[in-house]
Amino acid sequence: MTRMTSGTDKSDFDPAPDQSSMNGSSIHEALRWALEDNENSSMASADWLVRDIDPAQPSAVALLVDPHVSLRQLKHAKDAFKTMRIVGETATDRSLASRLYLGAIAAAMVRHDERITTQSDRALLRGLESMIRDENVAEPLRAIARDARRWVTQRCG
Repeated sequence: MTRMTSGTDKSDFDPAPDQSSMNGSSIHEALRWALEDNENSSMASADWLVRDIDPAQPSAVALLVDPHVSLRQLKHAKDAFKTMRIVGETATDRSLASRLYLGAIAAAMVRHDERITTQSDRALLRGLESMIRDENVAEPLRAIARDARRWVTQRCG
């Protein structure tokens, strides 16, 4: 990879500053992450984002259902999925991101007794109900959504 510094002749290109620091194994690892789930690129993208939050987590779902994940990590996940929800390339990307975004909010309520959103109770309950009914959502996330629904109803009426 090269970086253009000025002008247009060949002598005006120099190596990108970080090129020399990249080694074959880090490139291999990045490519493995990008290609490991070719059939479900939406989930692969979400899983890749999660590895930035917690490299020990194998997937987005694993992060959200892990009872040891910190509130700070769940806030980061919520923000990442919120962005993915807005800028996702396909409807599938945006739909998955919406579920994961809500999953992060639900996990914070259930695991840390914290509300990390300003969404109304009504909007939260509507989203949680939809997530609970969606059979395409992994069962562990649906379970967290059920617990979060109970959390909202008990605390907020």
